[in-house]
Amino acid sequence: MSRYENPDKTRYINPLATIKSQKGRLEPLEPDSFRTDFQRDTHRIIYSQAFRRLRHKTQVFYFPRNDHVSTRMDHVLFVSSAARTVARCLGLNEDLAEAIGLAHDIGHAPFGHQGEKILTTIITEANNNRLKEIIPSFEHEVYGLRVVDKIAKLDREMPGLDLTWEVRDGIISHCGEDYRTRKLEPGSKLKNLEAIRTKKDAGNPVTLEGCLVRLIDKIAYCGKDVEDALATKIITEEEIPPEISKELGGNNGEIIGAFLEDIIEQSRKKDYIAISEEKADLLYQMIMFNKEHIYDSEESAGYSIQAENTLKLLFGALLKRLQETDRFKKPKNGNTREPLHVYKVFEDFVKKDMEKVYCDTDPEELIVLDFIAGMTDGFTVRSFRQLFIPQAMV
Repeated sequence: MSRYENPDKTRYINPLATIKSQKGRLEPLEPDSFRTDFQRDTHRIIYSQAFRRLRHKTQVFYFPRNDHVSTRMDHVLFVSSAARTVARCLGLNEDLAEAIGLAHDIGHAPFGHQGEKILTTIITEANNNRLKEIIPSFEHEVYGLRVVDKIAKLDREMPGLDLTWEVRDGIISHCGEDYRTRKLEPGSKLKNLEAIRTKKDAGNPVTLEGCLVRLIDKIAYCGKDVEDALATKIITEEEIPPEISKELGGNNGEIIGAFLEDIIEQSRKKDYIAISEEKADLLYQMIMFNKEHIYDSEESAGYSIQAENTLKLLFGALLKRLQETDRFKKPKNGNTREPLHVYKVFEDFVKKDMEKVYCDTDPEELIVLDFIAGMTDGFTVRSFRQLFIPQAMV
């Protein structure tokens, strides 16, 4: 235990706060001299390569030319910051709330939720039952646990961040309820994280801090997506329902503030995290407005077909390369030319980055899926160009 850990619980006002990890890590770490376990998780997350790639992954809009439009990195920072603020006001563990907030979307694929759907289609269409046993569909919540347990790595260390059980639970359980849910009670502490295959099976987070992140996640993206849609001229201020501005405020800061204050009031001295019926109705109305005018708009879905073609063709080409080279154990037959950059990166991923991660019974499709899911939007497009668009030869 760190000498700065406070075992007498006086640091936390709320008796239901998660004082420290009860189930520890997959592999024990030597105690740290100055950080709590959850602070260590935060640092292991933000120093990981998988986390840093979030700055180049889609939140809602592909390749925004406006630097002020959110990326996936921006979103997790918004969630983490808000969760830490509310946790402090409720006397909960700020470090745990921050760590879950930072890592909750680490399992996202390139091209946002559209990429998630495309990878699910790839899994469904794959002629490999073993793949479907491991990943029946691509859900970023469930895949996020795979990322932090098996794929994400700190520089020059073995894969796997070895996070505490409570943070891992917060990642896999951060989404799943319908948009009208206004009360989140902690789930069963008996759940087996490794056995979960769908977000529905994950249930609620087992900690109040995890429940807090789960609710704030929706609030954080809802208001900021409106701001981004205004900046990109997908919607106008006149289209925003007047009751939203009247009851919540005229900009994202006011909207977030109104929701967070409500959560604090509704959750104080409770064994659950809640939002009032009035604010829950407004949140639902905002989400439905966003869905119709932003997420399902022609502008947002404008490149969905191109994104689908890109990911499917990449998957096919990389799978073929992996099979032809017997997982890069032998050179490709009849080709002495220097391999393309994407193939070099893929080979390093298989032979160096993920050394000893995959066993012989793991399907090749799983290896390719892991590689593609970790790609940024930009690297995905550059790889596609290398493989499928003619390049100058002289």
